[in-house]
Amino acid sequence: MFADAAGSARRVIHWRPSLSLEVDMKRLAAAVLPLIAMAPLHAATLETRTYTVEITPMCGERVTDCEQFAYAGTHNRNRSRLNLVGKPGQGPCPRGNAPCDPRGWQFQDGDANYFVGQDGWLVMTRGTKTLLREHGTWRD
Repeated sequence: MFADAAGSARRVIHWRPSLSLEVDMKRLAAAVLPLIAMAPLHAATLETRTYTVEITPMCGERVTDCEQFAYAGTHNRNRSRLNLVGKPGQGPCPRGNAPCDPRGWQFQDGDANYFVGQDGWLVMTRGTKTLLREHGTWRD
C-alpha cells in the first residue's frame, strides 16, 4: 500500500500473466515465426497424376545458392498432405559422370526418400524399392 498525492491509501497490484498464458504465447510464437520465415519466395508446383508438390526455397531473396527447400506434397485424391524440408540433390547420375550438377531436390521422411526432379519426375523410394515414379508438369 502507498499513499497518493491526496493522501488516499492505494494498493499496488502487480499483474503477472499466468504461466499457462506465457507457455501458450511461446508456443504460438514458435509456430508462427517459422511460417513467416518460410513464406514462399519463388515457389514452383509440380503436378503429377497422383500428387501436387510445391517446392519453396527457404532462403532470402538475395541468396543465389539456396541449400534448404520446403516440400509440400498433397495427394490429389484423398487430399492428405506431407510437409518436409530438404536440399538440392542429384538424381541418378550417368555412369562415370559423378558428381553431377543438382538436378532437383531431395527430401527424407523416416526411411522414405523423395526426389523431385527439375525435369518433372517425382520419385519415392524406401531402401532400394521404388514406391512411386511419376512424371508431371511444372507450373508457377
